[in-house]
Amino acid sequence: MSARQFASTIWATLVSVILVTGATAGASEVADRAAGSPAGTSPADHRDTHTASSECKTICKIECSEPFATCSESEKVIETLKVLADAYARGDLTTYETYLDDGCTTFDEETKKLIVGKQAVLEHLKQRFQEFAPDGKKPLVSYTIEHPYANVTGDTAVVTFVAGVQIGGKNPYRAENHVTDIFVKHGDKWKKLHYRGRWRKVG
Repeated sequence: MSARQFASTIWATLVSVILVTGATAGASEVADRAAGSPAGTSPADHRDTHTASSECKTICKIECSEPFATCSESEKVIETLKVLADAYARGDLTTYETYLDDGCTTFDEETKKLIVGKQAVLEHLKQRFQEFAPDGKKPLVSYTIEHPYANVTGDTAVVTFVAGVQIGGKNPYRAENHVTDIFVKHGDKWKKLHYRGRWRKVG
């Protein structure tokens, strides 16, 4: 598939997400949900993955509420999203890496630059995870994904959801992120190809 054909497929899928979801939840709500992904805030440190993971299991609450799948294949995409959410909250880069496409990208809202390639994305996540480590500047108390919606077209899926975090430490706060993820299928496994969003404090 050429780059132009792939771009057309992604655009058509995004339009489909808005149209289909608009019938059930309202087009404006979907548009809002398709606005963002992790930039300035993210969880645990890769320097001590096992320690951070074991501690987070006891202090972090991780949950997914009201998932909406349009077909059996989209259910698999949402299950993959749940695995990624769990790995994200625990700072588990080893697991997270297995669900990233080699050509994955993300947009850094702080630097306004596109990050390209699995290793570059992992390095970006590693730097962000340090902040959310139990002994980091912004220790993670809870991580949730709300109303995840997956629309599958062939071997491409577009997922929208609202991510939420509760931060502890000396300056506790809550933040929210309206996320759009794009997944591609490799055999029987869905992998993340792109994600975009922006965290904002809500309390």
